[in-house]
Amino acid sequence: MKKTFFLLAFLFIAGIGIILSRNDSATQSISVYERYEIDNLSTEEMVESLDAKTLDSNIIGAAILARELIISHADGEDRYAIDEDRFYLSFAPYITTTHPCHNHNLVTCRGELAGEIVKVFIQAVDGKVLFDGEVELYDNGFKGIWLPSNTEATMTVEYDGLRVSTQIATYDDSGTCLTEELQLS
Repeated sequence: MKKTFFLLAFLFIAGIGIILSRNDSATQSISVYERYEIDNLSTEEMVESLDAKTLDSNIIGAAILARELIISHADGEDRYAIDEDRFYLSFAPYITTTHPCHNHNLVTCRGELAGEIVKVFIQAVDGKVLFDGEVELYDNGFKGIWLPSNTEATMTVEYDGLRVSTQIATYDDSGTCLTEELQLS
């Protein structure tokens, strides 16, 4: 009786181990693109999706530069061109804490006001309004906006009675991450 019980227990545990190892293998075979549901997206959609998510930097890295998106993962690195007439600016207004940044890291950059709603107004030097509206900052405290390339503008952000204005540019050598310039007061 005891031998039968131990044999059944052993077979049960061994069976669970086999099932778990199959699940681990299945999980490992899923690409990082499938895991983060970006496998069938355009470059612009991948940027927006990755910026809006909280990601594990041990699994994926993603940086947005003026002219390309760079995604790094266990199998290497992939580069995607950004349309030359578009520029992605990710910004994180703050009150007390920020970090210096030039090009936005879609995975590791964190801002202070996660989930908060801010008013944003962007006007080009020629007077054209590029953006005017309220936005909800992502869980990482940032929000990204697609702007036209090769433009200079003034960006104003308002939050809870506080305000900040700064000059921005969208050239090939311009930074895609705006942090230190956006301290609300």
